Amino acid sequence: MARFVNTKSIKTFQKNVTTSGTPVQLTAFAVPDGVVVVIKAKSANTGTITVGGSSADALNSGTAHFKLTNNQSLSLQVANTENIWIDSTVSSEGVEVALEY
Repeated sequence: MARFVNTKSIKTFQKNVTTSGTPVQLTAFAVPDGVVVVIKAKSANTGTITVGGSSADALNSGTAHFKLTNNQSLSLQVANTENIWIDSTVSSEGVEVALEY
């Protein structure tokens, strides 16, 4: 979907996985139509971040996730950032998130 107007601001936040193997949901934030959410694995990460649309899909021991290594990013169009779950192969590692609104 093409967007024809500029947004007024940006939202950025970070999310860490406390315990590897226990996926966490991103903080809830409504995403305007036509806006993408950019998720970047933190540069200091030593393991792999796994991303999915549910806790089960994001689980790092499963097969339904998308993998990110440090500094890699993924852009998604979702209605709310809470629709994104992450896990990590190393405890306390995480992602940086950015979107316009």
